Amino acid sequence: MKSLNLTPAESLIIISPRTQRREMINITLIDLLLKRVLKINVEEHESKFLKRHYKSIIISEGELFESNLKPHEEVLRDLILEYSQLELNEFARILNKKINSNDFRDKYVRDILVDKGYFKKRRKMLLSLIPHATYALTDRGVEVKSKIIALLDEAKYLEKWIKEDLGRAKAYLSVTGSHIFLSNVYDIEDIKKFSKILSQIKPESKVSDYYSYYLYAIPLEYLEDYGNIENFDLFDISVLDNFDSLNDFYIDFDAGSDDACNEGIVEERNKNST
Repeated sequence: MKSLNLTPAESLIIISPRTQRREMINITLIDLLLKRVLKINVEEHESKFLKRHYKSIIISEGELFESNLKPHEEVLRDLILEYSQLELNEFARILNKKINSNDFRDKYVRDILVDKGYFKKRRKMLLSLIPHATYALTDRGVEVKSKIIALLDEAKYLEKWIKEDLGRAKAYLSVTGSHIFLSNVYDIEDIKKFSKILSQIKPESKVSDYYSYYLYAIPLEYLEDYGNIENFDLFDISVLDNFDSLNDFYIDFDAGSDDACNEGIVEERNKNST
């Protein structure tokens, strides 16, 4: 089987060109946690003044911290390399100071996809004074976009497959990986439930019986001879047990930034696919 070798953030910018930086950073953070590059500890606290419990999320090195990463992933890892560990809100504050919105979206994500032939980049003068770069998908980029959307749109069938065809369900989560969070079909409780059910079964069917490509890169040690992924050990699904919803991951990396008014993932994807 082949792989498109895309991270969730790269897929997101391909299908939704006006994606906000915070969405790209948040999905990258989730992906790095699931891949054990980073890890979290959730600490419970009690406020004596407010008389209530609250929790803080501490990010630190994961067991696969030294993995080969793409530039936008390295940006997040480098913070932990510098500070050893950071509370989530502090992580966001420091990242906001280090990397502006356009740099993360364009320099660290979109420019890399220009090199891969998915985008073409043109420089224009805004108001004849300020240099401004514009990006447009190439024919190859449009083809890849169609493949991503086609897979994400199948997420609506996952619950049915869990009941009727576990082999197909496991194959689907195998080829999408962390990209399943881009589908916006299920909440985190559903994904936790599905993943735990599927991690306990070993269907006779193979991933290649249903699909011809993975969205993301898979280390060779997780693949059998014909390129089929054999289990979910690649992802640390237990990370999700620390959260009740995806909103627990989401922090405002773009407070006050110029792109805070951009449209969301679903609206933009629907607009571009019509």
